[in-house]
Amino acid sequence: MTRLVSRFGAVNLVRRDRPLTRDELAHYVPSVFSEEKHESRSDRYTYIPTITLLDNLKREGFQPFFACQTRVRDWGYLTEWKRSVMPCSR
Repeated sequence: MTRLVSRFGAVNLVRRDRPLTRDELAHYVPSVFSEEKHESRSDRYTYIPTITLLDNLKREGFQPFFACQTRVRDWGYLTEWKRSVMPCSR
């Protein structure tokens, strides 16, 4: 099994032999779809939604086969959740 560089502790994760669907990403890593930065971020911080990056990578021929995110107790911190999506070209 692949080992991540940073520790995620308790995680939701999904790994498939085929590209992950948007429904699978929404189920296992909902923070990928967060659209706004967390309120604790300064006005100078430019937030780029993870799903936007993923969609751009898909257009370049990369597909997600693995994704994970930490579990937290407070859903209000959705944009702060640590997440990882690993796209590969096929």
